[in-house]
Amino acid sequence: MGVYEILIHPEKCVGCRICQLTCSFLYNGKYSPAVSRIKLHDIYGLTPKIEFSEECVKCGQCAHHCLYGALEIIEVNEN
Repeated sequence: MGVYEILIHPEKCVGCRICQLTCSFLYNGKYSPAVSRIKLHDIYGLTPKIEFSEECVKCGQCAHHCLYGALEIIEVNEN
């Protein structure tokens, strides 16, 4: 089993928060960006800043559900 990273393509983010809603429901059982492990800052600007909290386990569900390609999960070498 590999190690995964999530690449952020901020220029593709439209601030829809689907990543946050997916994460919060998966880990907290409710749709709430406030308890998500992924954070969007300045969502009303042209390019929101995307960050992951320390609790993020890189499960990739945020990337899997991103409709705009702003998040991409990739396998990385452990070397």
